[in-house]
Amino acid sequence: MVGSDDCGFTEGLGSVADDERSASGVVPGLVEAFADQLRAVTEGLQGLVGLGQRGPLAPGVFPLPGALSAAQMTSIADSIAAQRRSIEALQAQLSSFDNQLAALEQILGPLAQWSATWAELEKRLLNTGRGPAGQGPASGTSPQ
Repeated sequence: MVGSDDCGFTEGLGSVADDERSASGVVPGLVEAFADQLRAVTEGLQGLVGLGQRGPLAPGVFPLPGALSAAQMTSIADSIAAQRRSIEALQAQLSSFDNQLAALEQILGPLAQWSATWAELEKRLLNTGRGPAGQGPASGTSPQ
């Protein structure tokens, strides 16, 4: 039986797809939106091609170009041009996002160096006043 194991428990068949959909971030959302738009245009084109037909075609068989009217061809060309504009917009968004990440990387580099220097300074200050073998007033031991 698909989706269950020998113990009768059902498995999550769509768990990987669900994890990808629930992933946070801009890029997965943009890719998913693009895929949805592409799917919608493809379905629309399939509908347009089917308008000039009398009966359903066999799967994988395309109508002859002469069966399409000029209006249908114009509509198809406009849809393709719209898809290309959508892809250009996605590329611009990705480029902008990459520039933002580069700026963040440049800011964080010196900050990370400063943080490491500060941690070293704190370590030195805490060790000041202690004896060479951890003896002395700051070592936490009291004389007896």
